Amino acid sequence: MKYLRKGSYVEIIDFNNLPNGLLGITVKSINKVSIKDLTQLQDGLHIAEINPLVDPEVDDQALLAEFPEITNILNQLVKHPRIIDMPIEVDFNSADSVAYHLAGLIPIPWSHKQSLLEAFDASQRFTILSKYIEEISSN
Repeated sequence: MKYLRKGSYVEIIDFNNLPNGLLGITVKSINKVSIKDLTQLQDGLHIAEINPLVDPEVDDQALLAEFPEITNILNQLVKHPRIIDMPIEVDFNSADSVAYHLAGLIPIPWSHKQSLLEAFDASQRFTILSKYIEEISSN
């Protein structure tokens, strides 16, 4: 079975029945994790052993100052009528918080979101986000 080696440990914060009969689940990421020893139980549920991952420290203020457009876009997005009522708590003084929240909100493929999750640190994540934003803006 193929699976990704990095993911997010999440907390379920809300759920509801969707019009199509499926269960909609809203989650909040607690931390980034490495995944190993994935097993599928007889009932189809997947379980795995995980270990928390901590991103290296960066100079938040310098990074946020270098990429002001990223903070500006996120600031506008969190005020959008479809997002304003979501339980989003962005720390605009933390490059990690800004990068992870923006990555979760902008319309990019899941493979791009995964590459942002797997980025080495916030600096690399901001560089990747900046590229994605350019691509979205040019379309």
